Amino acid sequence: MSSSPNEVYEPLPTATSIRVLLLAPGKRDESDIFCWLFPSDLDYDHSRFPNTTPRPVESLSFATGKHDGEDEPEFKFPMYLDMDSDGSSKGMHPFQRYEALSYVWGDPSDPQNIFFDGGVPFPVTRNLYEALRSLRLPDRGRKLWVDALCIDQSNYEEKNVQLSLMKRVYQQAEKVIAYLPLDAQDQKNISMLVPKVLQATLMYKKDKDEREKSGPDQRQYIGPFNSISDSETIKVARDESEPLNVTMTNAFGDNKLYLESFGLPPVNSPLWDSWRRLFTSPYFRRIWIAQEILLGNNLHIWFGDGEGAAEPLFLAHNSLDMHSAAMNMSYNAAWCTSDDEETESILRDRIIGSSNALRLSRERAFMQKDRSRRRLIETLATVDTFDATDPRDKIYALLGWTSDGTSFTQYVNYAPWNSVQQTFVKFAKIFVDRGEGIEVLLQAGFRDEDDKWPSWVPHWDNLERSVPREAARNIGKVSTHMRIDENSQTLEIPVTFLDVIGVVNGLIFEKLEVTSDGLSITDFIFTIVRALSMIFRSLTPRDPEEVFQRLFHVLAQPETRCKKSKQHDLNESLPSQEGASILDSERELGSSATTSQSDSPDEEDSQETQILRTGFHEFLNYIIALRDQLSNTEEGVAQITQRKRPLEYQTFLRTAMTTTSHRLLCITKGESIGIAPKRTKVGDRVVLFEGCDIHFVLRRVENPPGKNSDEGEKTSDGKETYRLIGPAFFHISESELTSTGGAAENVTIV
Repeated sequence: MSSSPNEVYEPLPTATSIRVLLLAPGKRDESDIFCWLFPSDLDYDHSRFPNTTPRPVESLSFATGKHDGEDEPEFKFPMYLDMDSDGSSKGMHPFQRYEALSYVWGDPSDPQNIFFDGGVPFPVTRNLYEALRSLRLPDRGRKLWVDALCIDQSNYEEKNVQLSLMKRVYQQAEKVIAYLPLDAQDQKNISMLVPKVLQATLMYKKDKDEREKSGPDQRQYIGPFNSISDSETIKVARDESEPLNVTMTNAFGDNKLYLESFGLPPVNSPLWDSWRRLFTSPYFRRIWIAQEILLGNNLHIWFGDGEGAAEPLFLAHNSLDMHSAAMNMSYNAAWCTSDDEETESILRDRIIGSSNALRLSRERAFMQKDRSRRRLIETLATVDTFDATDPRDKIYALLGWTSDGTSFTQYVNYAPWNSVQQTFVKFAKIFVDRGEGIEVLLQAGFRDEDDKWPSWVPHWDNLERSVPREAARNIGKVSTHMRIDENSQTLEIPVTFLDVIGVVNGLIFEKLEVTSDGLSITDFIFTIVRALSMIFRSLTPRDPEEVFQRLFHVLAQPETRCKKSKQHDLNESLPSQEGASILDSERELGSSATTSQSDSPDEEDSQETQILRTGFHEFLNYIIALRDQLSNTEEGVAQITQRKRPLEYQTFLRTAMTTTSHRLLCITKGESIGIAPKRTKVGDRVVLFEGCDIHFVLRRVENPPGKNSDEGEKTSDGKETYRLIGPAFFHISESELTSTGGAAENVTIV
């Protein structure tokens, strides 16, 4: 029988107090876990506040456990005491040093009991039970902070207060322990692999520096699938036992420099199997671990039987992403030696986990250098790959590590009657009142007719995409033109109507296709080809060069790009023979593609724009030539179709994939080319909101909520009612904007 929370938790004495868990010592094979809870005031931490004297002195205390009438074992605990000047004790010090546990709660359907106060049973998840069992010391107690135990989870008022202290909990801990259980062999493999990667990294950087110092002829080490030569198709037999750098050297010559050239294990090594299992862990997909990794003092990883500092693992992971011939993908997804079939779900989880870990490790290094952090509204658009058991935590878990998060802690509310919708509407209204309404709208959009949420309120629990690339120039822009009604259901805003959607193509890039070799962009290539055909069929006759110029601006959006950041290179999988029939219908593109870029880009173009133009030109030539190249495929030979495309090709491709993800290519009735939210329909309106130069798509509501059918599409004050479909980007020239855009008028968005 388990205890109730009232039997375990006593009220905390101050607003800055937390509870610390005293974990009794025990042997690994002992099943009973004994714990005690006691308060600790963060304001009395002498390492942070040296004036809070007297300084604590460590001493041993004792406690007795009892269970099912057995003998009462006695446990030793290290405690910090207040001492008088004569050396006598004044009692327990208000602050007790502790370690903070970072872990995944796990499945609550299989609870295990631990025992509080020497004998009171208390249910915990099996994952937490195993973590406590493996972390306890054999000869003395250990002091831990564990969120599921140190916070009364049944007391929402206490949860509201304790959440405001989370940042301090992790920063003031002596150590933060990330619990990622692995079996003994995996632990051994990881401990062998990380030093090998770090050693290869040192050798790689030394060799690279020597090449760069030796003169211009030696500097051109080039990444995979990038070169500066003419078109070429190369066939290379792939031996899975062969080191990846050998395959790459056979394909592209010996002037390429990769991490694999300096002693990495082959990609099918059992060491990499353990690496893959590490990042398949749900740990790296949990929203709360972001704060714990980013803020954690002295972060260590505990694998179940041993631990190590997190930084070496993070450094190895980052180096693989930046310098390996496989661009990190094969080490996550390919050539597994396990006999178990790799499912798409496992591969996807692994890739997401690896990507999240990379991002957090880089963000951690960034924050440790005291760089400025993003605001809450910005960060909300970047955590869509993290999961939360309570959807409200998709906001609450960010407050500790965003630059303005502390100003929102007063709005935290775990009350059961405070629904997810109410929480998101409340925060959206707060952002609007703070002048950040445009950034709210960039993340919002209509879902379906059954969706009862206001379309201007983002679904932060399940964002379908990150903030569009074209939004970069509006990040941080203050809007004072929005008003929300007293019930927080409708938003009033001035808009300028520009055009109407006339033709809509299929989704360009809905999701990544995961294969055993990593990520495939085959669908992206095919849908772009179909979109090109749609454009030429839909537009009135005009100069092809003009059409390609407009398409380039829609796909690459060079004038709206934010500061360049490292993105994951994607392994390119070639279309199969089945795709040749699709390309057959696109032969009319061949006569125009080579005119899509002049030999001398506009002198006013930035260097980045010129790079994107070159990449777009190479991309068009590639899709035209693809059919002939595919026809040369021989059975049993892995053909690497290599146009010897320059690095600019990859830069454009990554940009276009990011720009078009989850979006539609479409044409307005005024024949403007653009990309719009995936739920856009023919007849929707393209608009500009006052104070913002990003396009949005609106859909008129013929029968607004709360109105009878005979009351039409206007509110009682005469304003037209619309739903927000989402942000968009259209290539509309200044002259077209002048001719199509009328005066701004107020509309209501529901």
